[in-house]
Amino acid sequence: MKSTSTNNKRQASTFSGRATVFASAAAIVLGAGIANAALISQTFVDGTDGGIVTFDDDLGGNQLRITFDNTSTLYSPLITGVVFNVLQDINTATVSSFTDGSGNDISSFWTVGVNVNNETTPGNTVFDIAFETTNGVNGGIYNDGVATSLSGTMFPDIATLVLSVTDPNPWALQGIGSDSILRMQQVGANGSGSLKIPTSSSSGTPSTGTPGTGTPGTGTPGTGVPAPGTLSLLGLGMVGGLMAYRRRQVTAKRV
Repeated sequence: MKSTSTNNKRQASTFSGRATVFASAAAIVLGAGIANAALISQTFVDGTDGGIVTFDDDLGGNQLRITFDNTSTLYSPLITGVVFNVLQDINTATVSSFTDGSGNDISSFWTVGVNVNNETTPGNTVFDIAFETTNGVNGGIYNDGVATSLSGTMFPDIATLVLSVTDPNPWALQGIGSDSILRMQQVGANGSGSLKIPTSSSSGTPSTGTPGTGTPGTGTPGTGVPAPGTLSLLGLGMVGGLMAYRRRQVTAKRV
C-alpha cells in the first residue's frame, strides 16, 4: 500500500508539473497580442530612394501603429509624408505619439488629416489618411546609416507613429490599399528635388482598401498573420485534455 501510495504521489507530481507547463504555455499564447491583429508592410522604391512603411493594430484599443524606415541608399533624402486608404474607414483620429529612431518626440512637426486631397495625392484624388510634415522638410525622417549632409530639423529612422482612432469605435485594421504614396524630399545631390513614390510591393494581411484614382501600386497580397486567439484555444484545449486524462487514471486506480 505504501508503494502504491508513493507511485500515486509521483504520478500526481508528474501530472502537476506537466499541467503547469501547459498552463504557462497557454498563458503565454493568451498574452501574445491582440487576436486577429493585422500586420501590413509596404515598400516604396524609386531608383536609390524609397522606404518601408509598416501598419499594425497589435496595440489594440482602436490604435493604429505605423513605422517609417527610410531605405534610401544615396545622399540624404527625407520621408516627409504618406497617404493611404484603409478598408475600414477612419472618420476621426489623433496622434497619440510619434517618436524617431532615438526615441525623441517629433509629433509637433507632423499632422494627420482625414479624407485628404493635397499636393501628395495625384490629381483630385481623395485619400482616407494623410500624415505629413507641417513645414516642408522640417521633421523629415532620414536614413540614419546613409545621410551625411543635413540642415534644419530632421530625425533618424526608424520612426514610430501611434494613431488613436475615435470614430468609428470599435475599429480594427482590416486592410491597406495598394495605392499608398510615400512623399520624399531633398532627394538630389544638392538637397533639391522631391518624389511621390507609389507602392512597389505589399505583404502581410491582404491590402484591399478602397483604391483612389491615382497611379496604382503593384502590391501583391501576402499571407495573413496567424491569429493568437486560435492558438489560445489550442493551448487551453491541451491543458483541459491533460486534466481529464489524469482524472480517468485516478478513478481507475480507486476502482
